[in-house]
Amino acid sequence: MTETHQQDTWRTILLDFPWPGQGGDKHYNTEPLDRLRRFPLKDLVDPTGCHVWFWTTNRYLKESYEILEAAGLTVRSPLTWVKFRLGLSGRYSLRNSTEHLLFATKGKLELGNHSTPTWLNAPVGAHSDKPGAAYELITAISPSPRLELFARQHRPEWDDVWGDEVESTITIPGWPVPSDFTKEEGTR
Repeated sequence: MTETHQQDTWRTILLDFPWPGQGGDKHYNTEPLDRLRRFPLKDLVDPTGCHVWFWTTNRYLKESYEILEAAGLTVRSPLTWVKFRLGLSGRYSLRNSTEHLLFATKGKLELGNHSTPTWLNAPVGAHSDKPGAAYELITAISPSPRLELFARQHRPEWDDVWGDEVESTITIPGWPVPSDFTKEEGTR
């Protein structure tokens, strides 16, 4: 049983938006882009200093920068996950075999490690599963408290999780997830 509490802000936040039109609707609930643009990221960021790690695809790279900047964050570096397999392509685009983890900051919170390159070579798992190496990298670089948004599982090094696929440890007003309703019903 996961204990729920309400912390106001975090020093490290990882997001993996359920982008529309990426094939995710076969695996999880996706959200329209206009709703994702209204996600209250700015309210979760520690104003004294925060690292935000934001997963995105080639298709949503421009929108991702806009969302982070609208939240008052500065994008410092893209970390590119190189997937050694051929992904989807279209009539007018190259075959996608990368995803990007944008590193953005609020304030001047220093890195815990200064030798991390801007690429990651890691195996590909099931649809939208992110590599364990990315979590290891983030926990080595970015301080606690840590929050993963749109999480799929609890991780020992992370203080809080929130999303449709986990028993969330926090609530976000206006963004209900299934575990919010079990809390209301007292079935926890």
